[in-house]
Amino acid sequence: MANSEEQLILRIYDTVADSNCWGKVLDEVVDRISAQGSIIFEWADTVNGRTLTAPLHSGLYSQDVLSVYLSKCQDLEARDQAIIRRETNEGDAVELIDDSVLAPSLNELKSQEHVKKLMRLGILHRAAGVMNKDNQWISLFSVQLNIARGPLTGEERAFLSKILPHLAKAIDLGIPTRQLQQRYEGILSAIDKLSIGICVLDARGCVVVRNDEFQRQQESYRLFRIRADGRLHIADTKGQKSLEALMDSPRQHGKFGARPRKECILSHTNDVLCVEIIPLYRLDEMGASPFRGFLLCSTDASLPVTFNVNHVQRAFDLTQTETSIVNSIGRGLTNPEIADRRGRSVSTINAQTKSILSKTGCSNRTQFVRMMMRYGGSFLTSEV
Repeated sequence: MANSEEQLILRIYDTVADSNCWGKVLDEVVDRISAQGSIIFEWADTVNGRTLTAPLHSGLYSQDVLSVYLSKCQDLEARDQAIIRRETNEGDAVELIDDSVLAPSLNELKSQEHVKKLMRLGILHRAAGVMNKDNQWISLFSVQLNIARGPLTGEERAFLSKILPHLAKAIDLGIPTRQLQQRYEGILSAIDKLSIGICVLDARGCVVVRNDEFQRQQESYRLFRIRADGRLHIADTKGQKSLEALMDSPRQHGKFGARPRKECILSHTNDVLCVEIIPLYRLDEMGASPFRGFLLCSTDASLPVTFNVNHVQRAFDLTQTETSIVNSIGRGLTNPEIADRRGRSVSTINAQTKSILSKTGCSNRTQFVRMMMRYGGSFLTSEV
């Protein structure tokens, strides 16, 4: 991988700690492929149902322009995105699908009302990809091309195929910190307001700062140990090797494409902690010079979580019985506790839980709880 691409990947992961970096990152992606602009769409739950939003975008677009476009063309844009989701395969890879699937011919594509509006802005061809296949409503990457040029070239697609998995991971792991930044100016000054464990490491893996939840996990589970030299160590041989590999190079990240949760450091165990890490290149709160460290996030799956159970049920075609168990899992109950409360045998609950994990593609309850939190979960403490 070229050094310039590594630098871009590092800047992509900086967005997890500071969502204000997204504009410049998408500007660079746009420049690399000679595009007009780029937008990351998300669906937000409101009192009136789901509403399409565009919270992250390149510098060409102002939020006002995007809001006007979505207010006038949401139904047509939603229809296009539904087609993109139908065309998306079940595998982990982030697939970039061009607008040829949206109409049987170029002339018919040009005749669509929202495309006419885009053409007046100098845009014609588009391409998009689902960024999280666990929940396809979370985010969709879209790139728009100038009317004077054709669709993406093979070289441009090859570049995006290297970058999109990192964008997907950054979007996913950035959800908690984006929620935090909506309330507070800086991340480090407010990390105790997050319900997940946060630990910042320097380039050597030494602990720089950690929040209250991370310290609680460290004391409760004895998984994390800080050595005499200040380095963080995981008390699990395979987990420690995974941590070291992910700290070794940016190229080690993004291997699971549109299912970033699979990159969990402890995904091979039944431990209740879901531990994930990303490289950091700049962190303004650490000073003006490049930081070159890491941000580690640890979710305790035994704690009650908030999520939209109806979305989970529809997304994975769960039965009513399975859905009721999902609620119990979300409250942090173990299988024996669920069995006791429902008057069922533990073996029955085990079988139903196994069915849920199979339908959702999760290897254990910890992965499943981590995935559920992407369905409308709040990562801020109750005191906020």
